[in-house]
Amino acid sequence: MSAVDGTGLATADLATQYRAGHEGAVLAERPDVGRLAIDGRDALDLLHRLTTNDIKGLAPGAGTAAVFTTPKGRILDLVTLHRTAASLLCLCAAGRAVPLREWIERYTFREDVIVEDRSASHGTLGVYGPRAAFVLEPVAGVDLSSLPLHHVREVAVEGQPVTIVRSYPLGGDGFLLTTANDRLAALRRRLGATSGGAVPIEPACLEVLRIEAGMPAAGSELREDFNPWEARLQDAISLAKGCYVGQEVIARLHTYKKVSRMLVRLLIAGETAPQPGDPLQREGEATGNVTSVAAVPGTGRIVALGYVRDEDAVAGTEVLAGTGDFRIRATIEGVAR
Repeated sequence: MSAVDGTGLATADLATQYRAGHEGAVLAERPDVGRLAIDGRDALDLLHRLTTNDIKGLAPGAGTAAVFTTPKGRILDLVTLHRTAASLLCLCAAGRAVPLREWIERYTFREDVIVEDRSASHGTLGVYGPRAAFVLEPVAGVDLSSLPLHHVREVAVEGQPVTIVRSYPLGGDGFLLTTANDRLAALRRRLGATSGGAVPIEPACLEVLRIEAGMPAAGSELREDFNPWEARLQDAISLAKGCYVGQEVIARLHTYKKVSRMLVRLLIAGETAPQPGDPLQREGEATGNVTSVAAVPGTGRIVALGYVRDEDAVAGTEVLAGTGDFRIRATIEGVAR
């Protein structure tokens, strides 16, 4: 059974969407993604001093994940930075685009750095699943199967520019496509019209794929309550680079093994789901909290993410979610990511 969504594309039922996400390719709207274009001769140097990863060495076409942190080493946002021909494209949480632009400008003194918020002028689509590259390549006209994670390709689709980034994999692979708002509809149609084209999915299905992949999200797992080590963002941290905002705290946490909690994937027993924010207990003692929950379409399973004490972040550990007499059994499947 299918319906037509607001984009004019046929939308399958959630169970079919979910299967396509693990067996084929799916197309997702990404209004949760914000976009900053960062230009100027000092852009790389400034961002190197404001984020957790090595930015100075980014070659054209390359990209990396990085975290903007507070002076106390807490998460402002996880971003990916991509060096295009014209500027640096920063993909961030939509609600963090303005605060991040202001954060960058706060630390800009005499540096030649210009930040343009493209969140209103452009849009982003996500293509996920094991056949994502296969579906994208006829549209993009370039080989994407060997594109490294976070690297970027600038292509023309029907004569209009589209920026393609290999993103964190959901369901096996992942790409983010950014273009001007007036080109999004044509891009959607092309992606759905290719041989074995991408199946449009609803936000509920995308959320399931995200949680299964252990991918943290802004406002849920990515908040100032947590630091990058706890959120399992080690791939976005360089221990070899020099000083940056929050660097001393983040380095000390690693050196002295002071990370006391970890983000984990949870499998919920039964059909009743806990709520984000519900406490987690192990053997009668508090161990953490649930942060995200989703029902897996067509399976009867419920998956979740949550933070627990580091000693409890072991696959197979059983915990209880909830308060009072209402407790839900859950099993830790392993650390996130």
